[in-house]
Amino acid sequence: MSALMSNKHFMTAQALKRTVLLTWHSSPWLFLLLLLLKIASAIAPSIQIYFTKVLTDTVSAVLAGSNPVKSVLPYLACIFIIGLVSVAMELAAQYITLLLQQKTGCTMETLLARKSVSIPLSRLDQAIYYDQLQRARSTISYSGSRVVDQLFSAGQSILTLISFIVLLSHFNGLLTLAMLLVVLPALLVNVKIGQWKFVLLRFQTPFTRRLQYLFDLLTNRASAKEIRIYNLGQTLMQEWSSIYWKNASEQRKVELRSIKARTALESMQSLLGFLFALYAVWICAGKGLTIGHYVAIYQVLVSAQNQWKMLAFYLSSLYEDALIMNEFYVFLDTEDTETDLRSPVSMHKFNGHLMQGIAVKNLSFRYPTSPAPVLKNITFTIKPNQTVAIVGENGSGKSTLVNCLIGLYRNYAGRIEYDGVELKEIDPSSFHEQVAVVFQDFLRFQSTPKENIGYGDVNRLSDFAAMETAAARSGASEVIDSLPARFDTLLGPAFEGGTELSVGQWQKLALARSFFKNSPIIVLDEPTASMDPLAEEALFRKFAELSEGKMTFLISHRLGSCRIADHILVLKDGELVEQGNHDELLKLGGEYSRMYRAQAEWYK
Repeated sequence: MSALMSNKHFMTAQALKRTVLLTWHSSPWLFLLLLLLKIASAIAPSIQIYFTKVLTDTVSAVLAGSNPVKSVLPYLACIFIIGLVSVAMELAAQYITLLLQQKTGCTMETLLARKSVSIPLSRLDQAIYYDQLQRARSTISYSGSRVVDQLFSAGQSILTLISFIVLLSHFNGLLTLAMLLVVLPALLVNVKIGQWKFVLLRFQTPFTRRLQYLFDLLTNRASAKEIRIYNLGQTLMQEWSSIYWKNASEQRKVELRSIKARTALESMQSLLGFLFALYAVWICAGKGLTIGHYVAIYQVLVSAQNQWKMLAFYLSSLYEDALIMNEFYVFLDTEDTETDLRSPVSMHKFNGHLMQGIAVKNLSFRYPTSPAPVLKNITFTIKPNQTVAIVGENGSGKSTLVNCLIGLYRNYAGRIEYDGVELKEIDPSSFHEQVAVVFQDFLRFQSTPKENIGYGDVNRLSDFAAMETAAARSGASEVIDSLPARFDTLLGPAFEGGTELSVGQWQKLALARSFFKNSPIIVLDEPTASMDPLAEEALFRKFAELSEGKMTFLISHRLGSCRIADHILVLKDGELVEQGNHDELLKLGGEYSRMYRAQAEWYK
């Protein structure tokens, strides 16, 4: 814990500074307006106490018969107006705070989303990434929307206290000094409580993520069938309950420590308040002051004590939230080890048209969380416009190889050259513009077929003719024609009125999405895994047309489909053990031949 909190003050100051700047850039006018309202609200209590003092003396004079009753009306009116204006300013500040929080929250979510989509794929294979993301996301709702409001509120309390000190200084210097001493223990206690809560929040992040994961399993549609078939509900609920109450127990311990510290603080402040009031009576009696002076002093002391409590609370909460906000900036500032340090301007642009092809030399890859390499010294070449099949048993490295070839993993060893240019030297954005992919775990957008296909190239969403062509090529046209509103039908069960599709139908839409992009490089990862045999046969009959003039990578467990490939790469345990075309590999009588004949046995 001491190591974690060693640089906490610097972290807090930096996070606070960045949050203020972030809020300012979100909406300068709202920021300034809220600041002005807080300043005006801070001065109002001292003005009201002054008029209360004058009103008390005037009422005393009226009761003594030296002043008429109407002499109190101006002061009553001033106090009424000040109170009314204070309430109006407080309500206006609340509304402006809400607007500022919305704008700041939008800015933070935009920054978080922008950072998330730019993070290398290899980092998504590490648990620490999800812990950092969880803490960063929690700042938006937990801290990001409160920091500026707490900062302004603390500033308002400070200004109010300064005005009280100015008032008290006219009566007695010791009262001013005593009032200043009240804040120190309150501030220290509340800051310490903020530290306890921050450390607890950070420590519990992995367990909180586990809780969310278990709860999603219990309530998610995707997991519902297996949980019922295997009767896992009670087992998962027991694990969820165990973690929940463990977290709750730790939270109770921190809360009890906080209550004990605050109880001692409140007792001390109550005693000091009693002594201050008694001392004020002695001062007024000794100096011959009026009853109005005593009322003013007493009001200042009571109000000041409340302001000190509020200030201590705001500052400690600000300290705690600034520490938590630092987690947001840690996530944003995390350097991506795979990202080239050069400017994209200095990197090669990729137009997708290959003259020499792809050369892979001694390619190796290891996941950050795995000690053993997934790919080992792989070397091969691919000619332009070839269809390349990548085959092998599960875990042989097929998908990892493709992810390296299309630049999703850039922390590989060895070289991947496109027309002699190393892939790491090619601008990722221009490269990915020329690649279309249908992954085995393809996305099912809970929207319309138009968007499911059109997201392949968002710049051509209005090109309906090309969209229909892509749907026809993938076999998705029949699916779309059966829907009530065809291309405008809401799909999926996530939103009311959505129409659910079979896995095979979803896959046809994913294929149409890749065809709609019309890229010179296409990757199909098990493109027919969820299709029936007739749909699969129809797709492969069209394959020559679909892949004409393009470089295509085909990952498939069904080796019969590899006959359409110009070149086949056979992986085993992360190594390239064979390569050639279908007939060559069968004659070789090696790994490919063994897998092919094993599959063929089932069709005899």
